[in-house]
Amino acid sequence: MIIQNILIALVGYITTIDERYFGASMMNRPIIVGPIVGLILGNLHDGILIGAALEAMFIGIVTIGAALPPDVGVAGTIATALAIQSGSGASVAVALAMPFAVLAQGLNMLAFTLNSFTIAQGRKAIKEENLKKFQEWHFFPLILRLPAGILTFIVVQLGATATKGLVDIMPEQLMTGFSVASGLLPAVGFAMLIQGMISKKLAPYFFIGYMLTAYLKMPVIGVAVGAVLIALLVLNRNKKGLQA
Repeated sequence: MIIQNILIALVGYITTIDERYFGASMMNRPIIVGPIVGLILGNLHDGILIGAALEAMFIGIVTIGAALPPDVGVAGTIATALAIQSGSGASVAVALAMPFAVLAQGLNMLAFTLNSFTIAQGRKAIKEENLKKFQEWHFFPLILRLPAGILTFIVVQLGATATKGLVDIMPEQLMTGFSVASGLLPAVGFAMLIQGMISKKLAPYFFIGYMLTAYLKMPVIGVAVGAVLIALLVLNRNKKGLQA
């Protein structure tokens, strides 16, 4: 068990350095983290389901510039591990995720604050033309991210039994509420995403797709193919307008 928890902690740690050292490989997204954690715990099926549920919940939360949103990678790692180890499923994972996301966000803020000193030292090394010292300061932030991995290990190591016990004593009405929340929160995530990209010009296309799937029961693949064809028609019409 302890080896598994160490591996899970390593996953949580990697999610915090992904965008800065692995070229934004999307390793920090719950839909990637969930199956990996599930594989470590020998339950890939639940890992995929929980990862997908958490991704739908956090789909509107992305890192833009210097903004520090809730840490979905650490939260996805911890919530998936606790849910699988306690046998609770996606509904409890969704309920557990946000508090850990906010807690990890605080650790990220602390790391960024301390990192200002690292940047100053790196610039000083460049002025001194000391490449070796600059390289050392360049990788020093990796140490500042260790608290996220330590947090993941401590919570998973100590929290699985506590989570299972907590789930067992929870009233049935509360568990029903978690199940309802697990259905509503993904809708909130998609709403946040749509809010940032919707416009008066794009809204009709969105609602056409919604009506095709909701009322005419058209498969998503069919809607996607139709959307590509409409996009090609619009592009061709715009090209003809420019040529004229």
